Amino acid sequence: MFRSRRTPTRYAVLGLTVVLGTLAACGIAIPNEQLSMPQAATSIQSSTPLSGVEMESLNTTDHIPVYWLGEQDTTVSLYREFVTVPVAADPVADAVSYMLSEKPSDPKYFSAWRPSATVGASISSNNVITIDLAAKAFAASLDHGMAERSIAQLVFTATAAASNAGVLTEGLEPSVRILVDGQSDYNAFGQIPLDHNFARDAKLAAPLWIIDPQFNSSFASGEVTFHGVSATYTGGEFWEITRRDTDTSKSSTVATGTLSTGQKGLGHNEFSFTYVLAPGDYTVTAWGMDSASSKRVGTETKDFTVTK
Repeated sequence: MFRSRRTPTRYAVLGLTVVLGTLAACGIAIPNEQLSMPQAATSIQSSTPLSGVEMESLNTTDHIPVYWLGEQDTTVSLYREFVTVPVAADPVADAVSYMLSEKPSDPKYFSAWRPSATVGASISSNNVITIDLAAKAFAASLDHGMAERSIAQLVFTATAAASNAGVLTEGLEPSVRILVDGQSDYNAFGQIPLDHNFARDAKLAAPLWIIDPQFNSSFASGEVTFHGVSATYTGGEFWEITRRDTDTSKSSTVATGTLSTGQKGLGHNEFSFTYVLAPGDYTVTAWGMDSASSKRVGTETKDFTVTK
């Protein structure tokens, strides 16, 4: 199976945000600003939720998976959102274009990529996804750790979009070849040579994230479904729903529970549960516990609203 298309990028006016510490929150870096990994960067000592061959389940063509970066537990990891595009003419090119030029829904996430005037995407019969970008997409100044994660962000997004659209050859792990203005000898962000194919690096995916609800989403009162993925932590995995009082800025706990993964036909790393909620503003929090330190790790939150 082979697909080839060169799709103009949809541009958006992005608010440039002030860098907090060394990371740009929820947007694209200020020109000439160096984006670096946290000084105390570590790796989460637990399984990551996606392996190289555990791809996204098939969804619908009007919702496309896009990956972003997020800082958590003194490291930077990959998180996924599903986004809606007006016309999904080419799901891979559309997903990459969105990643390059739009902002994540969740303000905790961010990206160092710059828009590319065109995005070329093709897929060979052996699942090599070729992405062709303009050089200006790599204009941000990054250290090696951030450059590595930004390339992984592109690889995860392209492979997720291809899997989600059902255009991959079954049984073959996909990889991504990155061209810059049609050439393969580019040094991305001045840090990562693009002279080889890239596969998913599972250790760079966040060990826990909430897929539904997305940040600031709205639901009718009644049963709300919560869905996400989580690694297995030594002290277990847990969730909590709190109700926010916008007048007093205080929150009250509505419900708590333990996460159960792999139930009722879900993937072994997926969780899903429902809870009946009255109208109001809420936050759902999920986290793992490290039995050695008794600390919460991998904490993920989403604000959402329930209407009448």
